[in-house]
Amino acid sequence: MNRCKISRFWLFYFAIRFFYLLFTIFVYARLTTLGDTHRYLDANIPFSLRIFYDSNYFMDFFAGTTSSFFRGNMLLSNIPAMLISFFVTKWVIEKLSLRKYVNNILLMVMISLPNFVIWTSVWSKEVFGLVYSAIIAVLIINFLNGNYKIKIVHMLGLYLCLLFNPQYMPFILQGLIFIYVSRKFLKHNSVGQFWLAFVFLCINISFLFAIRDIVNMYAGRMHAHFDFYFAGSTRDNIFLEDYDFFRHLPWGMFIAFFGPTLAEMIENPLHAIAGIESLMKILLFFYLSKYIYTRYVLKFRIPSLLPISYHIIFFGILFIHYPFGVFNPGSAIRYRSRFIFLFIILLLYLYGQKKNYMIRKKLRA
Repeated sequence: MNRCKISRFWLFYFAIRFFYLLFTIFVYARLTTLGDTHRYLDANIPFSLRIFYDSNYFMDFFAGTTSSFFRGNMLLSNIPAMLISFFVTKWVIEKLSLRKYVNNILLMVMISLPNFVIWTSVWSKEVFGLVYSAIIAVLIINFLNGNYKIKIVHMLGLYLCLLFNPQYMPFILQGLIFIYVSRKFLKHNSVGQFWLAFVFLCINISFLFAIRDIVNMYAGRMHAHFDFYFAGSTRDNIFLEDYDFFRHLPWGMFIAFFGPTLAEMIENPLHAIAGIESLMKILLFFYLSKYIYTRYVLKFRIPSLLPISYHIIFFGILFIHYPFGVFNPGSAIRYRSRFIFLFIILLLYLYGQKKNYMIRKKLRA
């Protein structure tokens, strides 16, 4: 009976994935751009070592080779990308036994969010963002459980992250180091873990202060990049004065994650749909992490290992994402799809662990 339920669940999810693949190719692609998908599929480059250290060559080679095999058929050429996303999603859900403690409907909603599925169902860097997000999520959870073995699959996930988005790696490594030091030397000392987190924060702020001029220089160049590639929907440049990057930091991080502003949602139906999805996503994230806020924030308790490590990783990645998503709602949503699955899996695990604890507590009572 259990096998039958699992089969139905994944069969339904596969149908969702395939539907969004059809929708993306035959509907969505006519309403907006599919990023670099067409360029990848039209590429015709020979195998070379460069594909292992250049993400564009990596995408050109694999997507272009697939397209050549299917003679340029748009639907058939993108099916391998959709299958990669489907099987990796299935792998991580089953690997972490999330269906055991997370309601199937809630789980299905979290892994079927429209823009996330759209961008990870065709050849795009977001597909491999999903892959490394899934693998790194498993590695982080292994560390939380005291298993520090780094296997070949974990090395693959770290390699893909370095290949496609090396800027995320410092905060992922910080999260892993924090978990390792906390579990190895601080045990269950929440006060010690809090002060360790404070040290991490001070180091990050000091480093950022030391390179503030470099950050300021590169921030000033960001708008020109988006003005060139997204001329029709680029927002006004907000990095006009020195250190505007830091002055707009809180709002910039939020809108870079959320995507469209209220005004953009009113003007554009696609932005309205994306904004509603983003709002729904944030509400679901708060629901999955309510354990953190009810136990630590509302009761004024010192945070422990899991919430601190999550915040290091989440806010670190959102900080890095900020200049890449603040100037264009479309790019914000697309680039967000590279790391959002990491957030989803870690929060589902948090929610599942709390449910598991409550079940065991009731059984003991």
